[in-house]
Amino acid sequence: MRLSRHSMIALIALCALLSVLSGCLIDQGPIAVLNAAVISGPAPLEVAFDLSHCEDRSGTGISYLLDFGDGSPTIASDAFNIVVRHTYEVGGTFFARLTVTDGEGRAGSAQLTITVDATGPPVGTIVGMTAPDFTAHTTEGGEITLSDFRGGVVLLEFWGAWCSPCKESMPHLQDLYDQYAESGLVIIAVSTDGQEQDAIDFLISNGYNDFVSVWEPGEKRGSPITQLYGVSSSLVGVPRTFLLDRQGVIRYVGHPEDLSSQFVEGIL
Repeated sequence: MRLSRHSMIALIALCALLSVLSGCLIDQGPIAVLNAAVISGPAPLEVAFDLSHCEDRSGTGISYLLDFGDGSPTIASDAFNIVVRHTYEVGGTFFARLTVTDGEGRAGSAQLTITVDATGPPVGTIVGMTAPDFTAHTTEGGEITLSDFRGGVVLLEFWGAWCSPCKESMPHLQDLYDQYAESGLVIIAVSTDGQEQDAIDFLISNGYNDFVSVWEPGEKRGSPITQLYGVSSSLVGVPRTFLLDRQGVIRYVGHPEDLSSQFVEGIL
């Protein structure tokens, strides 16, 4: 059967409406957020798990199960505005898992990797690993080494003045800095621009003077830092954010605007 132009338009509109309605009918389960300022170190290691950022999207009330991953008893409760402390007595890698369930039986979960070892997690670029170290030149003419910032929380931002999404994300990064700089947050902005002056001009003209600005030559293959972190200089690669805790362990990898102030606060 051949549909007329008007019938085809009506069918497309109906499909769009059904799509919207089906989205509205999707169950909104709870959001589980498991955080801790310290997740690595020698035994015995005390970890303070922060559960306060879990979210009850249904309004039916939520409860949780917290499994520490080391064979100790699981904790169950409905009190979220607390810090649950647990000590890992022996060395090893443990996977702490939080499961949150609402009053209608819908569940959400979150996991943290706990590394009980004097040397910390292995080096890598995924969450739970120690961030690769590097030394680089700043756009102010100095030099920094990433590991020198241990003891503070580092937001490592790969960006470019040529990249519109990168520039749109800068106000969010500035807001995070304004909120948490006094608590130890440092933002290192690694430019992927072909010319150093492009990065300098954008930061200065927009008043982003609080970031540690880094630029290294790299041409088409990218700078040594972008290669080290596996970041592409294309639009699908930047902006790219790595959040490092006080031990230099990567706690977040993704788009900067998906990094909430609550998450940063939980690590600080």
